[in-house]
Amino acid sequence: MSGRRVALVTGAGRGIGSAVARRLATDGLSLVVNDLDESSACETVEELCGMGFVAIPAVGSVAVPESADHIVEVARKEFGRLDVLVNNAGVTRPAMAHRMTDESWEFVLDVALTGTFNMCRSAFSLLREAPDAADLPNRKVINLSSINGIYGTAANANYSAAKAGVNGLTRALSREWSPYGINVNAIAPGYISGTRMTSVQEEGGDSGLPIEVIRSIETTIPIGRVGIPEDVAGVCSWLASVDSDYVCGQVIEVHGGMEIIKVAG
Repeated sequence: MSGRRVALVTGAGRGIGSAVARRLATDGLSLVVNDLDESSACETVEELCGMGFVAIPAVGSVAVPESADHIVEVARKEFGRLDVLVNNAGVTRPAMAHRMTDESWEFVLDVALTGTFNMCRSAFSLLREAPDAADLPNRKVINLSSINGIYGTAANANYSAAKAGVNGLTRALSREWSPYGINVNAIAPGYISGTRMTSVQEEGGDSGLPIEVIRSIETTIPIGRVGIPEDVAGVCSWLASVDSDYVCGQVIEVHGGMEIIKVAG
């Protein structure tokens, strides 16, 4: 069994997930880097290993229960423990609700909500088994939510509903798992640049955001700039540390003070 703490980050091939993996590696954790796309996962692993950190890939879809089991098993076989689970994998399929297809609705919920549940369920036994010496933090589950799950936003009913579900799941699991020394919290970012979901949606594309949504968002950030993945990674670093051992069941908003997003329908 590895003596170094181990973190598993889903959707870590780029964007927020990649930034979180880099930050946790800098904090001294070994990393299991998950992504649906093998080349993206391996790219993050190569970057981390090139910086002298310990990282391995675990390719698979969190939306499939058997795949979630496999991802966790990679951590078990390689390191024999899991201390931090970061559920970051997510997708968008933006459309106004009255035009949204069943497939778009189900696809987003399958990844963002059911995928988060799948990973938590698969990881529980390994998290519970991790050493809990007095000088180590509790084990941590950190779910990536969104302010869309708190306030909602037009043209993203599926994503907003999924992230609201993640918030409820976070609070429920916090009640169930805190007695085992497992803290469950969520981070709800606002507009964060440089991700699959916040890029400008191309014509006919099924990812990214419509340009009118992005322009509306940019006018609502009092701090004067859009967020970057490292803003979220810093909060994730704190939630993964001993400093947050008394923080449970919280949904922490990270959005530069932005107000509720309002987009004309």
